Amino acid sequence: MRRVNKRAIVVVYKRESYKEFESLVKEAGYEIVGIVYLRRFTSRGISDYKINEIKSLMESTGAENVIFDTQLKPNYIYNIAKELGVEPKDRLEIILEIFKMHSPSKEADLQIKLASLQIELARAKERVKLAKLGEQPALVLGPGEYEVDVYYNEVKRRIQNIKAKLEEERKKRELHREYRRKRGFRTISIAGYTSSGKTTLFNALTGLNRRTGPEPFTTISTKFSIIKIGVWDIYLVDTIGFITDLPPFMINAFYSTLEEITYSDLVLLVVDVSEPYDYIKNKLEASYEILRKLNYNGNVVIVGNKIDVINNIEYLKPIESLFNSYSNYYIFISALKGINLDGLLEIIEDILGRGRYIKVRVSYSNPNWYNILDYLKRNSDREFSLSFENDSIIVEGLFNDRAIEYIKKNRIEVLEGLPHAEDMDIEAES
Repeated sequence: MRRVNKRAIVVVYKRESYKEFESLVKEAGYEIVGIVYLRRFTSRGISDYKINEIKSLMESTGAENVIFDTQLKPNYIYNIAKELGVEPKDRLEIILEIFKMHSPSKEADLQIKLASLQIELARAKERVKLAKLGEQPALVLGPGEYEVDVYYNEVKRRIQNIKAKLEEERKKRELHREYRRKRGFRTISIAGYTSSGKTTLFNALTGLNRRTGPEPFTTISTKFSIIKIGVWDIYLVDTIGFITDLPPFMINAFYSTLEEITYSDLVLLVVDVSEPYDYIKNKLEASYEILRKLNYNGNVVIVGNKIDVINNIEYLKPIESLFNSYSNYYIFISALKGINLDGLLEIIEDILGRGRYIKVRVSYSNPNWYNILDYLKRNSDREFSLSFENDSIIVEGLFNDRAIEYIKKNRIEVLEGLPHAEDMDIEAES
């Protein structure tokens, strides 16, 4: 359950992303009772003028929390805490608080602990140094009595233990991916900015009813479902939402949630087109940057979602031009209302391939005849059918590219749809 009534002063350093920051703070259970705008940081953190401004607001509002919309350096945290009497929180800590609220699994818990420890590792030396000098106030959490190297190494040891456990989970997923590849599945990942409607689209395509909402990070662990699109069996994945300025260590900590994107045949990048143009542009840029960091090089379909709340269609024209500058594939839909989902499915089929009608003969004398039938059935559409002769089985249907390649390599006798095996210039599979 979301915690409420935690009164907070927010310090805004990046005005262009305040809307996002505000949603994060509220989702973490804080009530914003005052805003302080900050132009620059000083060598010690923030100026005395800003300290006094924050103090005044805390006294007048009764706020006991001060939250910055950016990542704070360890010495900033100490100096600000010393002046205010409370330890400030930064953007990363708020994100982790939200993650903890939504954590659905043991693996997600490990990911959150890993990210928390990596933040702590960056602060450990500074905090221990201050404790040794007797300058660290009790309100600033830290090891206190531990020596620098001992505490620092303890944090590193815990990080390595968690990484080892997560690596075991990654190996399991790799085995699952290999199994899916052998079975002929294609993987499509639904990615995009937090609160853009990814899970709503996932539900619309699968017929499921996974949790959705306007809150950020309703998806922490990967959701997936098996669906059929055209001739393809699709492993459809709903991933954790992207967010601006997510540091590399956070991406690495949650890589097991995002790694399906890297291995996907196609990414559906969902964008909320009901937002102002500048927000859309910034979020699209941030999303592609994260795709780059994940080393994804495949096709991307930009899915402009939430057109049901747009009254003026002219509003979409500059957004369409923006989408076209990023990808050859884009479409405007409403996942909630089901508008234009058929068009999205057509684009997916165009990219993955629509298949071809083929009729083949499989002889009972072939020792692998049962495996052949099984493979062809798994890589065909619902038009797949069998008829039986004395010494063979006639197989016909609409087959995908994998099945066509399989037929060629195994020199299966083709009756219709492809050149006969003896005319194919391809070596038989050993």
